Amino acid sequence: MKLYDQFKGRDLVLLKVASKEKESDLIKHKNEFNIPFPILNDADGSVANTYGVRSHPETFFINREGKIVGRALKETDWTSNNMTFFVQQLLKEKK
Repeated sequence: MKLYDQFKGRDLVLLKVASKEKESDLIKHKNEFNIPFPILNDADGSVANTYGVRSHPETFFINREGKIVGRALKETDWTSNNMTFFVQQLLKEKK
């Protein structure tokens, strides 16, 4: 949420992907934590397998060309200077 709030209104797309969860649980989670971006359900785990997900939570940064350019395992300080700089650099890439 902190990352979303920091870059809201810019050209950043955030998606949360849950693996093998009930849709009703995802809706409850989204409402309970007031998550403003989409939560997608990887019902059969195929997306997790494709991306080689090793832990939960795991974050992938995908550039405008669709290439994975970063990965964060476990919890991350989304407000750190390094994270802010990294996201700013991704947003500067040409469209």
